Amino acid sequence: MPDDAEITQHDGPRLPKRLLRVGATISVLAALTALGARAWVRHRSPSAERYAYEPSPAGELPQLWSLPGFSTVDHRGAELSRESLRGRPFIASFIFTQCTNVCPAMTSRLVQIQRRLAGQDLRFVSFSVDPAHDSSQVLAEYARSWNAEETRWSLVATDEQRLPELLAAFRVTAEPTADPDNPIVHSSVFFLVDAEGQVRGVYASEDRLAIDRLVEDAARLVGDELGGAAEPPAATIASLGCAGCHDHSRIAPPLLDLQGAQRTLADGSRTTIDDAYLRRALLEPGREIVEGYFPLMPSYRETLTDAELDALVQELGERSRGAAVAEPQPKIELVTDPVCHMRVRSDPSAPHISHEGHEVFFCSEMCKEQFLAAPERFPLEAQ
Repeated sequence: MPDDAEITQHDGPRLPKRLLRVGATISVLAALTALGARAWVRHRSPSAERYAYEPSPAGELPQLWSLPGFSTVDHRGAELSRESLRGRPFIASFIFTQCTNVCPAMTSRLVQIQRRLAGQDLRFVSFSVDPAHDSSQVLAEYARSWNAEETRWSLVATDEQRLPELLAAFRVTAEPTADPDNPIVHSSVFFLVDAEGQVRGVYASEDRLAIDRLVEDAARLVGDELGGAAEPPAATIASLGCAGCHDHSRIAPPLLDLQGAQRTLADGSRTTIDDAYLRRALLEPGREIVEGYFPLMPSYRETLTDAELDALVQELGERSRGAAVAEPQPKIELVTDPVCHMRVRSDPSAPHISHEGHEVFFCSEMCKEQFLAAPERFPLEAQ
């Protein structure tokens, strides 16, 4: 259940000011996409986004442009280049592993696409836009947390030379920002590339109908009908990539001790988690957002059968430890990492230490170690 599996949003959410600001930015960007993106990208002919917001008529797959040659290595250490990809279509995207908003949403949708195209002879390639952090080893762990069994998926580390070349090849952008919560802003579209390296489609990752078109167009390029595709793996917490978000408490609520647990929602109300709640979370993930989280999770209404939903709800319920849910739960708030200044949740599972009578929380073990080495360098804000 990637992203926000416990979940709702009502009027007047009681979120911290910084979270409200980021949430408002997401809302404004969504409105721009819906209302003005077509006009905006029309004047940026080199940009791939224009094709996402001005798609070709249904049934047509024009050759948009030809990818130039490139060569790199994927997370398994295998060569990956335009030539090595020749012969099979592939779906491409750009992500980075420390992203806490757009990338988890994109990757959760990519896992859905992979399931819908199970057994189809094509590949999936995700390029990192964060050369400083995303090594092949980091990307390998990212792949394991999202879809460990997907052998068609390659994640590609970049460097300061290759990244600009790849961005130019796909006609997208990635820019650093001064915001520690959102350090890189990048294009969030999917690409469909044919067996000869021709880009045949660009698809908005947040648009459900665009994702449907991508799946249908990819099947056409492969030369197979969706009805003849192989059965996807059983819908489980692992196969749906739920760990990609829910193992990171700053992205999504942990999936432990759920049955009977109390949660505070974005509007300040309290709810008790039961089977009905879990089912709503899977079908209407934006309905009941847990306080402090964004509505990033995709709906499984169109991709899972009733039987699969029932089995998934049962699996989630079995993760509870019974008596543990009756114990008082610590209040979890958004606090500031004193090293990188990223906003993190004061979750006991997050890296943290006791320092001068205070619990100090960090976004990563790396920040914790930097603090321990020289705490005097990092004044503590009120956490």
